[in-house]
Amino acid sequence: MNSLFSSDPNLNSSILSDKEINDYVLRGLLIEKETFNSSSLEASSYDLRVGSKGIIGGEGVEVDLIHEKTLEIPPGAYAGIVSYEKMHFPRNICARLGSKRALSYDGIILLSGSIVDPGYEGHLLFGLYNASQKKVHIRYGRKICNIVFERLSIEPEKEVQAEPNLINGNFPDAFLDKMANMDVLPWMQISERVKQIENITKDIIDLKARYEDVLGPIKDLTNNVKSLSSTVSEISNQTKTLTADLQDARQLVQENSKQINQLTNHLTLVADKYSSIMKDVDKVADEFKSHSGQLKDLSIDVKSQKSRSNILWAIVYNKSFRFIAVSNGTIKHRMDTDDMEPDNRLQ
Repeated sequence: MNSLFSSDPNLNSSILSDKEINDYVLRGLLIEKETFNSSSLEASSYDLRVGSKGIIGGEGVEVDLIHEKTLEIPPGAYAGIVSYEKMHFPRNICARLGSKRALSYDGIILLSGSIVDPGYEGHLLFGLYNASQKKVHIRYGRKICNIVFERLSIEPEKEVQAEPNLINGNFPDAFLDKMANMDVLPWMQISERVKQIENITKDIIDLKARYEDVLGPIKDLTNNVKSLSSTVSEISNQTKTLTADLQDARQLVQENSKQINQLTNHLTLVADKYSSIMKDVDKVADEFKSHSGQLKDLSIDVKSQKSRSNILWAIVYNKSFRFIAVSNGTIKHRMDTDDMEPDNRLQ
């Protein structure tokens, strides 16, 4: 058998059996012989019991459980107890704590750490909370929790600091101060708060139902927003295209404006020239009218002169014809006249 007082590096971590626990106790380790009870030993654990010291939160007064027999814990109140067993852990063994089912049936919640470090020495300190609606009595020597011992493969380097009061089975001073200043919540207040929590829970359930009712429209709205976003993107692209076309149209308008300005200037020049020409035409028309009057007068004079010439010619012609007829008998050639063509034969 391996030594119980030293660690073996080649030994794997393992949980101690009832025989191993008993062997350690016989050698003055794990549990002090005077506080050990074989009836509390299980196959791989040991049931720790309630010691002689108890205290109720908010009162700060220690209760001697040996003489008082029980520790009365009101509903919603905290209490503290010290274990009956005194522990002597070697450097290569630690322990794990677990609550007894009987406590939970009474509505008591065990408040303690879950690990006892290697090398620890002294009684164990436990906190209790009454979560039930009735008073709970904790008697002296009652089984409070079980403890499982585990052998380590390597001893730890850190040392455990002992608490002098727990070595002697008393409450630590700091623990007493906290219990004395602890505000104990009366059960009625707990009940009211539980009701408040229940109401809040109902409100949360109702809110969840409303949320689920609203969730459908929100999903539809989300899909509509996505569709709208796609449409907006298309419109944005079309707007960019229209903007480019508008810029091109503005350039064309600017060019057309320049051409229109040039054309307007040209038309202005043409209008000025046309106005000048019309003035000249008016002058020519006036001169033409003046000349027309003079031409009429001249035409009258010409006609008058022509009439006179015809008369004179007729006189001369008649005289000449007779002369020619008398001298030649026939006309050898045409007479040069404007109005008459005499026959070439004498009548």
